[in-house]
Amino acid sequence: MIKCSSIFILAVTVLNNLIPIVAKGLESVHSIGDVLTAEDVEDNRKKKKLKELHGDISFSDVEFCYPDSGHPVLEHLNLHIKQGETIAFVGPSGAGKSTILNMVIGFSKPSGGRILIDGNDITKLNLNSYRKYIAVVPQTSILFSGTIRDNITYGLDDISDEQLQQVLLASNLKEMIDALPDGLDTRIQEHGGNLSGGQRQRISIARAFVRNPKILILDEATSALDTISEKQIQEATHNLAHDRTTLIVAHRLSTIRDADRIAVVENGGIAEIGTYEELIEKKGAFYEMQRMQI
Repeated sequence: MIKCSSIFILAVTVLNNLIPIVAKGLESVHSIGDVLTAEDVEDNRKKKKLKELHGDISFSDVEFCYPDSGHPVLEHLNLHIKQGETIAFVGPSGAGKSTILNMVIGFSKPSGGRILIDGNDITKLNLNSYRKYIAVVPQTSILFSGTIRDNITYGLDDISDEQLQQVLLASNLKEMIDALPDGLDTRIQEHGGNLSGGQRQRISIARAFVRNPKILILDEATSALDTISEKQIQEATHNLAHDRTTLIVAHRLSTIRDADRIAVVENGGIAEIGTYEELIEKKGAFYEMQRMQI
């Protein structure tokens, strides 16, 4: 009788341990089902493959509206971003700043109008070939368990040590790496749990650097950092943006003083656009935003 009870308790214990595994598996099945049944699955078949990219971007009467919303996020957006230009987008939450970036990357499709990349309609491009020329530095760094080297060169096989050293210098990582016992081969935890926010973000910048992109996307890259880390990131992103078409979404207006142009996104479009000095002198929407942050 005692033996039967022990077997029963053991079986219950095993079942209890299996419940979270089964639940996680079912969640994965549902996620796969959502992808397979999604209406807006990316299809690159028979679309133009890019062999080079210069980085000229044009928004022509672009509109964007989420499928489950009758209210458009963007309406009649017209903007030309020249090759090698740095443009920053600012404005209130929900104004459409990140939507603009997502449309440039190809994650979101315009509901109306056209987005032209080097004169090519983005909806006619093979996005896999196009995205090879793009690098994104998000607000939250996406790092995985492995070495710092692996995190920087992820997906690339032909990066020399000399190239890596140049990247470390430009992304303000060299001093940190040199101070580590194993240097680039230092292992980091998943999500970079054993690194500071600034260190994680600089690794993300180094990852972008090593890909030598033609279009660079910086989405709130310094918003969650302290003042010292923010300065280091600013220097690194300034180096990275040189001679590349760069699109920045920024909350801290002090970080975008050097942008070629700043676009204030409000009420579905661009309320005003110009250099930092021009917008301050104009004393419009940007001036009021800046005044509130002082």
